[in-house]
Amino acid sequence: MALAGVFIVVVGVGLFGLSACYPKEETVQFSYAFASDRSGAGDIFALDHTGQIVNLTRHPSADWDPVWSLDGRMLAFTSQRSGDSEIWLLPVPTTEETAPPRNLTHNPAWDYSPSWSPSGQSVAFVSERDGDSEIFVQHLEGDTAIQLTFNNEMDRLPAWSPDGKYIAFAAVRNGVEKIYRVRPDGTDEQVVTPGPLKGTSPAWSPDSQRLAFIGWDEEDMPGIYIIGPKVDTVQLLYPQGGPSRNGAWLGSLHWSADGQWLTFTSWQAGNHELYALKAEGGQPIRLTIDEAWDDFLVINPKATFSPPAAEQVVQAAPALKLPANPNFAAGVNLADLGLAYLVNDMGFDWAKGYVNWGTVEPKPGDLQWVDPDNIVKAYGDQQLKILLRVHGVPAWARPADSALSHPPTDINDFANFMTALAERYKDRVAAYEIWNEPNLDYEWGYQSPDPAAYTEMLKIAYTVIKNTDPEALVISGGLATTGEGSATAYGDLKFLQGMYDAGAKGYFDALGSHPYAYGRPPDETDPWGLSLARVVDQYQVMQANADGDTPIWITEAGWVLQNSWDLDEHETIGVTPEQQAEYLSRAYTKTHQEWPFVRALFLFNLDFSTVPWYPAAEPMRWYAILNPDRTPRPAYTDLRQMMRER
Repeated sequence: MALAGVFIVVVGVGLFGLSACYPKEETVQFSYAFASDRSGAGDIFALDHTGQIVNLTRHPSADWDPVWSLDGRMLAFTSQRSGDSEIWLLPVPTTEETAPPRNLTHNPAWDYSPSWSPSGQSVAFVSERDGDSEIFVQHLEGDTAIQLTFNNEMDRLPAWSPDGKYIAFAAVRNGVEKIYRVRPDGTDEQVVTPGPLKGTSPAWSPDSQRLAFIGWDEEDMPGIYIIGPKVDTVQLLYPQGGPSRNGAWLGSLHWSADGQWLTFTSWQAGNHELYALKAEGGQPIRLTIDEAWDDFLVINPKATFSPPAAEQVVQAAPALKLPANPNFAAGVNLADLGLAYLVNDMGFDWAKGYVNWGTVEPKPGDLQWVDPDNIVKAYGDQQLKILLRVHGVPAWARPADSALSHPPTDINDFANFMTALAERYKDRVAAYEIWNEPNLDYEWGYQSPDPAAYTEMLKIAYTVIKNTDPEALVISGGLATTGEGSATAYGDLKFLQGMYDAGAKGYFDALGSHPYAYGRPPDETDPWGLSLARVVDQYQVMQANADGDTPIWITEAGWVLQNSWDLDEHETIGVTPEQQAEYLSRAYTKTHQEWPFVRALFLFNLDFSTVPWYPAAEPMRWYAILNPDRTPRPAYTDLRQMMRER
């Protein structure tokens, strides 16, 4: 039924056990709220006093991150219905009459992750209006937000203490994420998590004496920790070791109002599901079973949580792993290794990582494998097939004062590095991509691209990889679609022909391609070659050189989203989130079904919006199919559904 502009739709009880939980006061109609994309892009759902789940927002744009005011009468949430991400407020109905939601913030930058003040008069949230994610506070009756944090990395997930004294938040400082706290006026910022323990998703106990958070130990295994009442008292609440310590993703942590329970989201049964855990520890209770992304379960402060009996709890299914397609590599470009599990969630089976020779071997023979080791372990733990792109040249191996992308002075140095790389990851890395867009001048040391010189590097790499790991595939560096070329770019077809003229045939298992469509739909062909269909023209060059049996791998493809930042050359090619979803889904279908010579498509990108090293105006963030708060964009939801229905 529709109530004063808010569509409340009963969708069925999908929460097991929650129907037994009732508000303390009859005037509070809803006991719990959570967010889910089970009805589309994302909506706020709630459990009413009859045990029914209702959709409170029901809007075609995404709504996520709900949080109750302490009186239980209002929800703050993140919504994209205004075109940007803003903080919205929804008065929760106590009768059949209610008011529509209103947006609290009005800023073209992205605002998200709200947290109420105890008085209910202000909201803390994350905003990117400063160029990166910072913590802000805004009064409900004001139109100006006060900035509390100032740094060049990332502050996120604020949680206001019930006594009003502090706002806890997760912050990246010097590349490490920990829990911090700050006064509501922005003073007295302090780190909370001790020693090497990393942390995110802070949640205060109702008495403000304890702080729960998701932490990672030195082995990077996630768990739920509690610190307090004393600042030096830290307890690992869950998991407590043994086979349950499986590295499953945990997040979206909240307390019940009586302090007896913690609710959280986890991906350990093939989906994002909601769980509850006793505050003294033990095994969590799984509350949902749905193929959608369920997240951000928050208990109304005026409700009492009453868990279901053990025999009524739905048992977790084995973690979902869709069978791989041996004839087509469906993969993603990934930035945050902690989100590698999402590749499985989407139903993909490949992930692409990046190896910078310049950082791995800063001095001749001084091989520092930390970064590629982390990539291979993270992807291997998720049973993903791995594509590693090799790029970058150490300063000692290229001319003085040259760019990182300048080709090596001595090709033998490159051969030695590729040999060491292939030896270290033999039987673990399935494919190597040699360089990135070598037909662009800035990817070739800011000099004129040289197909013959690139072919020499490709042949060396192919030879040493095959000698070391014969089963590993060698993919040529993905060509940028550049039409006839320009002052800073070599035409991709001409460059490809130059590779064949230099003897490249037989020295790559697949041709790498980056056929970005520059905002065009996948089925539109651009006469200058700036479209997805450029791979057809590239394949014709391959056929003309008697190489038609060699496939093409699309190692990057994507559509950038419209936004309020100046994205330079990407500014005029932005699409809506709905178009991004439509175009990416169509691109996968088209390449897989209509172009048999294309054997791989790697989405660019999954999550570059979520990492601290890219500022808000970085174009690569806006190709991502995750929002900055890690919630799924429509493209993620649609691709996931498409892969599961294949």
